[in-house]
Amino acid sequence: MHNPPNVDGRDDTGAPASEELRALVRDCLDDVDELVSRYIPNVATLDGYEGTVSAEELRDTARACFELLLRLIGGLPVSDDLREVPARLGRHRAHQGVPLERLLQAVRMDFRVLWTAFLERISPADLPELTRSAVRVWNAVEFHTVNVHAAYLDEVAVLARRQERERTALVGRLLSSDGRDPQLVAQVATLLQVRATSGFAVAMAPQEFQQDLRGAVASRLTAGVTHLQDHNGFLVLIAELPRAARAVPSRWLHDVPCALAPVAAGLSGVPDMVRVAEAIAATMDGGATGAVALGDAWMPVAAARLGPIAGLLAESVLSGLDPLPPYERDRLLETVTAYCRSGSIAATTRELYCHRNTVLNRLNRFAELTGYQPTSPVDAATVLFALHCARHRAP
Repeated sequence: MHNPPNVDGRDDTGAPASEELRALVRDCLDDVDELVSRYIPNVATLDGYEGTVSAEELRDTARACFELLLRLIGGLPVSDDLREVPARLGRHRAHQGVPLERLLQAVRMDFRVLWTAFLERISPADLPELTRSAVRVWNAVEFHTVNVHAAYLDEVAVLARRQERERTALVGRLLSSDGRDPQLVAQVATLLQVRATSGFAVAMAPQEFQQDLRGAVASRLTAGVTHLQDHNGFLVLIAELPRAARAVPSRWLHDVPCALAPVAAGLSGVPDMVRVAEAIAATMDGGATGAVALGDAWMPVAAARLGPIAGLLAESVLSGLDPLPPYERDRLLETVTAYCRSGSIAATTRELYCHRNTVLNRLNRFAELTGYQPTSPVDAATVLFALHCARHRAP
């Protein structure tokens, strides 16, 4: 809390409050309820006050505030409890949800009420003396305002952190569930302020790409409702899609290295999509340059899910290459992989800088050794999947 001004009764020039001002302050203290009655009608109808702050509470608060201000202006003793009035007021109004702008407007009305009361209690001859004390009056009001303001902002920060912890815990419960608890789904929808029946984008970034995902959310997804949360060592993004959208807008995450699950049909489908995204993210390496969807990652995901069977599949498909020297084996696999990417002999020759007959000979040699013909779509799919299984098995 900021230190109260002039607690020894002196003004900014070092002069103590005049006896006339002290007498005026004491007179107002004896009739503080009159100040309160003038103040309340001006504040009770402000946006954020009406229907939120009761008349009784407003009276009690105003009475304490005016007593504090008068004592500061007159350099009179201020109790510890009274010094805490601005901080209590700021914190309480933050809890009530009174807008800060309206709160400060209400607090600064104190000056007008006090100044009017002072003018009514002095003769015209004493006006110059009161005018010289205007700075004391304003300093007291400003001290009060600054401390109310600071306490309000501090409490808003505390409430925001608390709400974030609650949101993280509740969303974490949803992500770890099967999504079938309608009460939990409704609670999360309320907390995130989304429609439970909306479509949701679900993306997940490994540790090395989390800043990329945070940056994309901050710069591109500002118009909608998004939630970022750590989950099992990954950063998860849940974003409500626009009403008409059936897919994640490409501009959102196209160049962000992350795992992108299929769209979740409703909030209850988000947990399953998180598990899909987690499976994709677990297969990503540091060379990723954009979003990886399930259609692009199904082979490594499936290979990872096969467990020991993946190694057996790789061995059964590729074991015919084992007798070859490593360089020849690698050359055959390079040719087969390049051909399977395009299905074109011409494209493969351009990619590998070799003759058409060389490509054909390597493909035939691979078929002789393994029994799988790369030019057959079914065999090509088996070979590619076996290669993913081999990479998954490799230490």
